[in-house]
Amino acid sequence: MAATALELSNSDIQGLCQSYLNQNELDASFEIVSYQLQRTSDAPAGFLGSHFYLQVLLQLQDNELKTLRFFCKSAPQGNATRMEYLEDFGVFQKEIAVYQHVLPALQAVVAEVAPKCYYADKNLLVFENLIDQDYRMGAERDGVLNYEQLHCCLKTLAALHAGSIIQDQRGAKRLELQENSYPLHVPPEHLRMVNFNQACEVLKCFIQTIPKYQSRLDYILANFTPRMSKIFELVQTSKTRLNVVSHGDLWANNILFQYGKYGETPLQCRFVDFQLARYAPPAMDLLTVLSIPTTSQFRAAHLHELLAEYYRFMSEFLKRADLDIANILPEADFYDSVRECRIGGLIESLLFSHLVILPTNCTRELTSSADGFSDFFSRKRIEICMKAFNTDETYRSRLLDMLQDFVDNYVLQS
Repeated sequence: MAATALELSNSDIQGLCQSYLNQNELDASFEIVSYQLQRTSDAPAGFLGSHFYLQVLLQLQDNELKTLRFFCKSAPQGNATRMEYLEDFGVFQKEIAVYQHVLPALQAVVAEVAPKCYYADKNLLVFENLIDQDYRMGAERDGVLNYEQLHCCLKTLAALHAGSIIQDQRGAKRLELQENSYPLHVPPEHLRMVNFNQACEVLKCFIQTIPKYQSRLDYILANFTPRMSKIFELVQTSKTRLNVVSHGDLWANNILFQYGKYGETPLQCRFVDFQLARYAPPAMDLLTVLSIPTTSQFRAAHLHELLAEYYRFMSEFLKRADLDIANILPEADFYDSVRECRIGGLIESLLFSHLVILPTNCTRELTSSADGFSDFFSRKRIEICMKAFNTDETYRSRLLDMLQDFVDNYVLQS
């Protein structure tokens, strides 16, 4: 197998194997016998990358043979349209920078929140393979997580945010993380503005089908996009509130859970895909993960309790570093920020979910060709999403639930 397929040289393979053995405190003397690459699936894995397994056979110093299996994430293979989109979006270079310069030091002061990364360069990331450690995604296609999964997730999220605070308190230099998802002061033709406005047009088409809104439809449609635009303000680094390293992309598929041998209660979780990382108030990450993978009924029953648990986890992590959360993020300030970011979680739900909950026949068409990708992001989004809305019950019910929560509480009550 040619090394150029992964843009890895033989010395790169040698280096990442050395890193693996060192990080796992194993005998570091070895020779590479062979290595091979295979896709994780025959089906397209997503819009923003290609995923592979890299398997390397080593001969150790005592002649023992050892097989290492890594998970690799690269820029989309053979799709110039998607590659151009990613380069404009800046996602791969940001994620590489996060794994090189942010997460190692942050995790060293709290706990592991992401998979170990053994190589990060050249539009390529090579990780430990969490699947071999019994990690797996926790949601079905509807993208919904249960209480136990969310409780587990909040502990990892608190560790991520607390690690950032501890680093700041110790005077560590921050890596600049430019906002690439919702940039301010860009022209209407900027790809992120085009993407945002197209998403809003799709969602307004859905709203027009909801009977209870017919009498106030003109008002709702006129005010919908301006209210959605609040997200551009909420995700920015705040000038008045505490800011932390934030994941920025916390939906169900970016959270992997490890389960016990006989149980379905998760033991721990790891976050993946840090390509939208930012410095922002912690409530934005928190409300995102408590909104995208939940229903309005679940939030009515459990939101307050889960917010309190996150704050408790954060307090415990800071206490281990001899820091008092009351001096850094007082409880009153925390809940004030939560109220401010509540709308942000719902906006993220709508912007993410109209895409990620699409039925597989739609996503297969979109990711299998350059034309399919271009069609969705520039021409046929309304047509594709309306077809899913009218024919797929899972898609329709999830989007209706999010839309009604948003319109009832943040458009009609604005």
